[in-house]
Amino acid sequence: MSAGPATPSDSPLGLEDVMASPDYLELRTPSLAPGDPVRLADFAGDRPVALVFGSYT
Repeated sequence: MSAGPATPSDSPLGLEDVMASPDYLELRTPSLAPGDPVRLADFAGDRPVALVFGSYT
């Protein structure tokens, strides 16, 4: 597994803290499967939504 990005020096939590905490399990676990229908309106007021356009290659 990759070490991931460096943790900022002023961060109260490190990657190890987040990965070991059951409090962050929901954030680390995908709740959608490929092909699941999604409407952005379903997330309004609930959580931030990031739209990424472009290529990772």
